[in-house]
Formats: sequence, C-alpha cells, structure tokens
Amino acid sequence: MGKRVIIIAANLLIFWAALPACLYLLGRLVDRLPLLEELPEWARWAGIAPAAFGLWICLHSVLLLRTKGKGLPISSLPPTDYVTSGPYRFLRHPIYTGYAFMIFGAGLLLESPGMAFAAVPAFTIVWFLTWVKLYEEPGLLRRFGESFRAHRDRTALFFPLGLRMTARKLVRFFFRFASRVRVEGSGNTPPSGAVLFVSDHLSYLDFMFGQYLTRRPILIPVTAEVFRLPLQRAFMRLMGGMPKRRFCSDPAAALALADELTAGGVVGIAVEGERSWTGEMGELAPNVALNIGRFGCPVVPAAFVGSYRYWPRWAGSADRSARITVRIGKPFRLEDEIEGFRPGAAVQAAKVAGVIREKIAALRDPDEPSVDLTAFPSPRPELALWRCPICGAEETLSFQEGRWLLCSDCSARWDAVGGDLTLAEPADRAGEKHTLAGWCARAGGVPDLSERPDPLIRTVEAELRVEPLARAVLAPLHSRGDGEAVLHRDRLEWRGAGESRTIPLKDIRTVTTERNDTLQLGLGQEVAQLVFASSSPLRWQKYLIELKETDHV
Repeated sequence: MGKRVIIIAANLLIFWAALPACLYLLGRLVDRLPLLEELPEWARWAGIAPAAFGLWICLHSVLLLRTKGKGLPISSLPPTDYVTSGPYRFLRHPIYTGYAFMIFGAGLLLESPGMAFAAVPAFTIVWFLTWVKLYEEPGLLRRFGESFRAHRDRTALFFPLGLRMTARKLVRFFFRFASRVRVEGSGNTPPSGAVLFVSDHLSYLDFMFGQYLTRRPILIPVTAEVFRLPLQRAFMRLMGGMPKRRFCSDPAAALALADELTAGGVVGIAVEGERSWTGEMGELAPNVALNIGRFGCPVVPAAFVGSYRYWPRWAGSADRSARITVRIGKPFRLEDEIEGFRPGAAVQAAKVAGVIREKIAALRDPDEPSVDLTAFPSPRPELALWRCPICGAEETLSFQEGRWLLCSDCSARWDAVGGDLTLAEPADRAGEKHTLAGWCARAGGVPDLSERPDPLIRTVEAELRVEPLARAVLAPLHSRGDGEAVLHRDRLEWRGAGESRTIPLKDIRTVTTERNDTLQLGLGQEVAQLVFASSSPLRWQKYLIELKETDHV
C-alpha cells in the first residue's frame, strides 16, 4: 500500500504540477519574442471555459478508469478492464485531451500567449506522436487486443470532430443528395449501446446505403476484393468498411465484429453474402446465422427498397432516376423470438436464419422486384437469365438495340419497353409478361447432369487470376492471361498461351461470384478467379455447386 501511495503521489507531482510549471516557464520565454502581443482582458477570462471543460473531462475519465476499469491512468497501476463509456465513447485518450484543454485555458488565465498558443500545442503534438502512438497504444493493443483495435477504429485520437469523421459525414451528405436517399424508421435505431443491423443485399451500393442506418460510426463487412487496390481500400476504411474473405472461412472478421459489439459499437451485415442477381432475397448462409446467434445484442432489421432498381448486378451503371428508401424495422432480441434460445448453439442456426429473413422480408415491397432494363446503357440480363425459358438452351440470350432480348437458338424475343420483359415471339405465347426474376424461375436451374456430355461447360474467353496466399494478404491478384476454361465432372481446366491449370473439384472449398463477370474459387490458402468476357459466372457457380452437392465429384 505504501508503494502504491508513493506512485500516485509522484504521478500527481509530475503530471499535475511539474509539467504545467515547465510549460508556463517555456511560454514565458516565448512571450519575450517581439512577435507576440499581450492578451486583451476578454481573452484572459475566456480561458475559464476550456480550463473547466478540460478539468471535467480529466476527472470524469479518471473516475471511470477507477470504477469500471479497476485501475488508474498510471503505467504501473493500469486498468484491467477496457473502458468505452463516458468520454471514451468519443475519444481514445480523453484524459490527455482534457489535459491539453485545461493547460491551454490556464495559459489564457495566466496572460501568457506563449503558453496558450505555442508551448501547449507543441507539447500536445509531440506527446501524441511519441508517447501515445509509439508506446501507449501498442501497449493497449497487446493488453486488450481486438477490443482496443475496434475502439481505435471508431474513435478519434484527440478530438471527436477529426478529419476521418468529418470526411465521412461529408461523403454521406453528398451521396444522399446525389442519390435521393430517404430514411424511414430512423426512430427505431437505438441511440447507444451495441447494435447489430441486418439487411438484404441487392445492389453494388448497399454499403453506402447502410451508412444511413445510424448517425453513429458503423462497421460493415465488405468483400475483401474491394480492398485489394489502395484508393478503394482507403475509401472503404474511411467509411467503416472491413474486409471479409468470402473465398474461405474468416474467423478474424467474425472476431472483429464481436469485439466491436462488445465495445458497444454498431455493426451492419448484409445477411445474403452475395448480391442478388434477380432482386429476390436469398437464404442466409448457415455461418452467418450462427455468428448472429452468438452476438447476443439487439438486432435491427433493415431493407434497402429500390436499390435493385438503382443498380442491379447485371447492369454496367446506375439508374440515377431510381429512388432509394432505407427502411429500418424495430429492434428485437433473438431470445424473445426463439423459445429456449442459447447464444452460439449451432442447432438453432436455421431458426435464427428464419427469424432474420422474416423480419427483413416484412420491410421489403410485397411485389416481385421489377426493373426497367431500358434505363441502363449496356444491360446484360443474360448474366442472370443464362438459360432460355422457351427452349432451355444455355447462354444463347443477348440484349440488342436497347430494347430486345433475343434467343439465338429458338428465336424467342422479349420486349423490355415499359419495364419487365414481355414475350413477343413465339406468337402463341405473345404478351406473356414477367419480371426478370419471374423468367429466371420459369427457365429453371441446372439440368440433369447425369445425361449431359462431358465437358459440361466451355468458354474460350476467360482470364485466370490467382493469389497463392490469399488468406494472409489483400494484394492485387496475379493475372495468368486469357485462355479457355472447361468444366468437367471432376475438374476445372484452364489453358492459356503457354500455361495451363487443372483444379480438381474436390480441392474447391467455396464457389462465389464477384462483380458480374467473375467466378471466384476458394482453394484453401489460395484463391483463383475466372474473369469471363461473355459467359455468365452465375451459370458456372450453379454447375459447380450442383456437382459438389451430388456424387459427380
């Protein structure tokens, strides 16, 4: 106890007496310079406000460290629990910020412009760049791990209105103005505490629409592919994006989300994983439902109504005339919706998925997703509708003259004017009209592969990209050039100029699609991508999944 008292007394003497005295003396030396003039009387009394504000922040933060952190702001008597409440909600180091305000105000009260405007700012900059960044924050990261990392990513270093947060607000403002976004149900968003938003995933820009779910900083997992280029990575980080590797299991991402919620933050998850090709809501992946069941915090459902019309996956650009409504539902807890719910129970993943999907679906428009194909300069609906609904031929459809969807095999023709697709030929079915999703349902999925000749699919325009250490790095993938891709019952082959690659289907762990032209294969540590010039990656994905789920492999 005696040693503890000596440590506290020494800290008080150095930090609260000797250091301010040194700054005052340094300020008085600066005051002698002819460049500085004496402060007016009103400036002296203006120092009361920052001094009182800084003292309050310091005392409040010290009290929180003592009561909630079970420690003191002293290196030899550190807190054992990480604190994120009070001033720590907005600042990583509120004691240092409060201290800077306090001694700045003291400089004004002591009529020393040198102390207020030279000594204190210089000391604060040096202190944060050396002691804080080089010693204290690495120490916090070692002691508290992802809890500190998550808190660091969503709070400011010195002042809440930092460059990052201001830039994020400006981006949100201009994007909302340019895209005509409106929000319904904003009162359903909890103002504090851990919150998990769950939403559908229909558009390339759902990440931006998710920025309007709350005024608080939000962490959103995004496909790791957009983090491979420096400028995209910087922007996504600025807006709260976090890379999620969809080509393999990514426990680090799940832990980061859990730590963010543990720290009282906000997380947003597009529960379908991949963007919808047709505007219909897909099923939740089992691992997504399992992770949601583990978080144990309030869940808020949301739907981005109109985002599919704004920029569907098969379109090359956005339809700026489409209106977006960010619709927010009422928060709920899984234990109130599922009888006998236990967080993290794998057997309850299906029930969690059902509840989440039902809550989101209730916020969506009841009609089938409809979109005007003629609103886009170069639409490619054949990427989603890769099988002709009339004759069953595959990859024979093409959109021509900005109006007609034609089948080169059976000469079927659809008119896209007026929205949706109206069958013009054959004559005996003329006038039949459905959405793109409706025609996809009528076309059906993968045919019976047991009677199909081998190879199953072939395309001569496919670029191969690979990254052998994809689990560890997020660098641009290495291109192997253009070549021919061939899918067999037990393997996928690619042959380029002077190079070839054979991938046994048993080695493929995951099959996903990126953008609207890329098939992505998870191969353990490695990821491989086939970028098609004209073939539908959705077709290849459906075939591969069918092969792996049956006894063809």
